[in-house]
Amino acid sequence: MISTINNNHSVHYNNSKQSKNNIHKSDDKNKILKEKEDKKTIGEIKKNNSQRRIIKSSEENKENKNTENIKKELKKKKERKNSIENKDNNESKDIKEISKETSSNKNNKNNNNKYNKDNNTNSEENKHIKNASSSEIKDEEEKVKYFDTSKVTNVQIPKDYLNIIYYNLLVEEKKGITPMPDHTYMSRQTEINEKMRSILVDWLIDVHFKFGFTDETLFMTVSIIDRYLSVEQITRTNFQLLGITALMIACKHEEIDLPKIEDFVYITDNAYVKDEVIKMEEDILYKLNFSFLYPSPIKFFEYLSLHFNFSKIHHMTGKYLMESFLLDVKNAKYKPSIISCACAYIVMKFFKMPNYHESYNKKYYIIDESVQKYSEHNIKECAKDICLLVDNINKTNYQACLKKYSKPEQEKVSLLIMNN
Repeated sequence: MISTINNNHSVHYNNSKQSKNNIHKSDDKNKILKEKEDKKTIGEIKKNNSQRRIIKSSEENKENKNTENIKKELKKKKERKNSIENKDNNESKDIKEISKETSSNKNNKNNNNKYNKDNNTNSEENKHIKNASSSEIKDEEEKVKYFDTSKVTNVQIPKDYLNIIYYNLLVEEKKGITPMPDHTYMSRQTEINEKMRSILVDWLIDVHFKFGFTDETLFMTVSIIDRYLSVEQITRTNFQLLGITALMIACKHEEIDLPKIEDFVYITDNAYVKDEVIKMEEDILYKLNFSFLYPSPIKFFEYLSLHFNFSKIHHMTGKYLMESFLLDVKNAKYKPSIISCACAYIVMKFFKMPNYHESYNKKYYIIDESVQKYSEHNIKECAKDICLLVDNINKTNYQACLKKYSKPEQEKVSLLIMNN
């Protein structure tokens, strides 16, 4: 039993020893494996860190390269801009030099051509050119030769352009304005008549004189009224509104210091409101197609009085006749140039000038003398209408023009005519 027990004990001891040894061996193996794994992980971490460092360094290098490339591109762009600017400057200089050279060459060529033309006057072509140019110049001189400007001594008068200006006035008069005034429009008006028109124009002459407006403003105002009434009917209550609005439009064209709309309303004794004036202005602009400028009789008369050497009293007499004729609706019947010639004719006859017959020369109111519509008969007919009105003006209530030209500044011409 003891031997068996000892044997069993020895066996058990041996087994326990072996198991312990095995356990120690397994522990050693595990430690070795752990160390190997730790070494592997440490190696991998090192590798990863080294790879990250390499990546970072490569990225930094790329960024540095990109910044360097950007800087290089910016430098190149600046250099290109500078080169382009220098090229443009050089080209502009070259162009200027070329233009100078070409202009000088042209001048030289022109001079040479002139010299050659002068030398080759015997050739037929040059003769033909010279004849054509001389005929054109003669035609132009005949068209614009109205006045003898050699007598003009006033430095402020542009004597070199008087003939051309007068010719252009006749051209503008021939073109006309749309719509044209019609002296028969009163037959189509239902609420106003010729007497009411004369009262309105007489009041406008007084207002015009008190404000100190230019002569052109008054003639344009009456022209706007006649043209509007030729195409549109108006009520009696809005007739004064038409007159004051026409005066405001004329002031916008001719005056430097333009009164306010409230001032025009105040003139009518506040019979109208500001909005009514604005609406009437819009209606006039629409009906007359925004065209108001035209050569008035006062423009033609200024050049005629200069040509006939009118003194101040002669000039004021003509202005008095023209402004008085605005009271009559027949004023719209005649052309502005005919009215001015008729006034010059009356002045020269009144002051007994021997050359009065020159005032109804066709060249002063017709561009094309072949036109049979106008003749000296029109001048004398217009002069009769003016004289008929002026002779009876003191018997009427239209005294604004009479008072205006009875003052010393206007040489008292209205009293002079009334007493003779």
